[in-house]
Amino acid sequence: MERGCVMDTSEPGSAAEEEEEKAMEPRPRTRSNPEGAEDRALSAQASVGNRSEGEGEAASADDSPQGTAAPDGTAWPGPAPATEVQVKTPRVNCPEKVIICLDLAEEMALPKLESFNGSKTNALNISQKMIEMFVRTKHKIDKCHEFALVVVNNDATWLSGFTSDPREVCSCLYDLETVVCKSFNLEGLFNLIQQKIELPVTENVQTIPPPYVVRTILVFGRPGCQPQFSMSEHMKKMLQCPYFFFDVVYIHNGVEEKDDETSWKEMYAFFSSLDTKGTNYKYEVSLTGPAVELHNCMAKLLAHPLQRPFQTHAAYSLLEEDEPPEIEATV
Repeated sequence: MERGCVMDTSEPGSAAEEEEEKAMEPRPRTRSNPEGAEDRALSAQASVGNRSEGEGEAASADDSPQGTAAPDGTAWPGPAPATEVQVKTPRVNCPEKVIICLDLAEEMALPKLESFNGSKTNALNISQKMIEMFVRTKHKIDKCHEFALVVVNNDATWLSGFTSDPREVCSCLYDLETVVCKSFNLEGLFNLIQQKIELPVTENVQTIPPPYVVRTILVFGRPGCQPQFSMSEHMKKMLQCPYFFFDVVYIHNGVEEKDDETSWKEMYAFFSSLDTKGTNYKYEVSLTGPAVELHNCMAKLLAHPLQRPFQTHAAYSLLEEDEPPEIEATV
């Protein structure tokens, strides 16, 4: 019997009301609501607008990246994983300052990726196209977003300063040449970024939206390349800032180069160890797979870093039983 049709004459807390509540069916479990979050009691929910819906478990001690080792057995330095981190920031669509870092190592020019027409293409060509699509799409979402372009070989070079005009960024994106890289100066990259940005500060991180956020997207294509890295104070400050994000798209040889299979996994684990807050997104794509996988990863990075969930909680299908198509560019 619907409440809107007949006035309810039962007393509060009566047996009739209890039976009616028991008869209510729970809402279906979906990927967007896997635990039936909408049916939880209001007292058990976190504050509205905060990144605190139990997502801190993504950076718990069990899931924190452990120390990694280089292919020669020496330890790669990295920040100590936090025991538990819960980042609570307003889920707002504030302007982004996006720094896109494109690797120009010679591996990026190897024609190993399978393009849409079945021919072989290289990772640099696909990366240039997906970056242009990303910049133009983000600009359509919010014209206040700003973009900068950095190229990475043995050192990092700032090619294009922050601009909200996608044409300025894309004009610097092409006609780039790869070089033989003997090392990856990650510390130099962070130093360059630190010189070009100023991290925002608010009086209350949990309630006051920042004027902007800074996000670095590194498109990296070197398997097992030990980075030049030592954790300085300003790097630690950047990585721990709730308004700084360091996303990575790692392109590797995959199972084709069996000798490097372990080393690329260790390199990927190293990037994971930099994520002390658990808020960065990291993707790995094999050169032996289709080029569309790179486009899929870049499309998933379109989400605003303050509004997206932790990566371990992200799902891209509507229902729990849905299986995503093997080859489909998802936005």
